[in-house]
Amino acid sequence: MTGIIILNYQTWDMSLRCMKSAAKCLKGEPYTIYLVDNASTEPMPEVVKQYIRAHGVTFLQSTVNGGYARGNNIGIRQALEDGCEYLLITNNDILFGKDAVQNMAAYLKLHPDTGIVGPKVLTKTGKVHYSCCSKKTEMKDIFQIFTAAKLIFRRQWKQYYCLDQDPDKGRDVYYVSGCCFMMSAACAGEITPLDEHTVLYDEELIIGIRMEESGLKTHYCPDARVQHRHGHTTEKAKPFMFQCICQSEMYYCSNYLHAKKWQLFLLYAYRCALYWIRSLRDAKMREYWSTFRRETRKSYQNSCYSTLKML
Repeated sequence: MTGIIILNYQTWDMSLRCMKSAAKCLKGEPYTIYLVDNASTEPMPEVVKQYIRAHGVTFLQSTVNGGYARGNNIGIRQALEDGCEYLLITNNDILFGKDAVQNMAAYLKLHPDTGIVGPKVLTKTGKVHYSCCSKKTEMKDIFQIFTAAKLIFRRQWKQYYCLDQDPDKGRDVYYVSGCCFMMSAACAGEITPLDEHTVLYDEELIIGIRMEESGLKTHYCPDARVQHRHGHTTEKAKPFMFQCICQSEMYYCSNYLHAKKWQLFLLYAYRCALYWIRSLRDAKMREYWSTFRRETRKSYQNSCYSTLKML
């Protein structure tokens, strides 16, 4: 049986659309949908309640919004307890192409040395969206790929995101996008629970490291196609998203890459400067500036402290 874990926060309409798409894709196949709500303040619409009752969806309510990893851990735990053989982790802004879920499960079944499979991700217009990475993300990659320096290091950027490869050919990769991927129950036993210290962003980088440590492979499967309405949820809270990027980056660099203090300082200064520049044209970002500075400074100081403890 396949367990489909969908994380919801506020966007009930997107979750309903995603559940319907998954059910249509898996028609005739055994599956259970686990809808995890990350402490939404907006009440569940009656149409969603009706769908849950009519289709046997397992609804799981989180009392706090602990982010991507914590929310998905709730669904992962329940799916494993229920005996699901394959676990599909998906954002609620995903629509599934024909046989997308089955093709991912089929690959895992035929390749027991592979623990995670990711689909070919398309935008609303049908354009291929980069959804896999070729290597572990080191400090050099953080500076070259995740900052404006990517405009200079175009070749490295393309290689990092496998953009120099044929998107219609499957391959083993370092990690796949967290917007949608499937893992075997055996893999889940090795790499979960997911690290809950990140709120949003950088979860895939950590999963990649855990997969490498487990000895299991990660595979990009173009035979499985999904459409991603990228940023539909995050765009509604852009200032908070910038905060999450900075906080997750500080945590990843200090705890997984053991970054030096000067490296953390440069990254933190860059994120603050980038936020300030963008806030010049965005009133909401200007209003959020003091909160951004306060919360990200805490993460920066904690990361510096973690770095000192490792010396």
